[in-house]
Amino acid sequence: MSGLKFDDRMPKLISSKKHAVIDYVHVGVNFLAAALFFKRNKPAATAAFALGASVLANALMTDYELGVFRVISFKTHGLLDYGVAAASSAMQGIPGISDTAEAKFFRAQGAAESLIAGVTDYGDESGAKRKGRRLDDKLEMLKAA
Repeated sequence: MSGLKFDDRMPKLISSKKHAVIDYVHVGVNFLAAALFFKRNKPAATAAFALGASVLANALMTDYELGVFRVISFKTHGLLDYGVAAASSAMQGIPGISDTAEAKFFRAQGAAESLIAGVTDYGDESGAKRKGRRLDDKLEMLKAA
């Protein structure tokens, strides 16, 4: 559960560790797509690179098994995943991308990201190491004060 009500009914099949692996594969797919798109469609290459960079930043900052800086919780990561899914789908509307083969890539990626986010157990904190010291925990404490 990412904190959004509409995904509560989906089965939670993906653990934090599996999701971490999927995140880094997702980064690689976007960077590879950026390289492949570069000669024929620079806007699509730029969009794929930007999405890959955002997924990489989210993964590196998450307090889960393969996170490096561990400043946001896995639950916050889930909320950001839905943002990445929406951004992926929206990329097909960028001038120079719409009505191209590259648009199909972004549409498929947005659908896959939404599905993965929906079936991930964002309540799984088995890989968390910084409970109580994460950035989003500090923000919650500030809101409560």
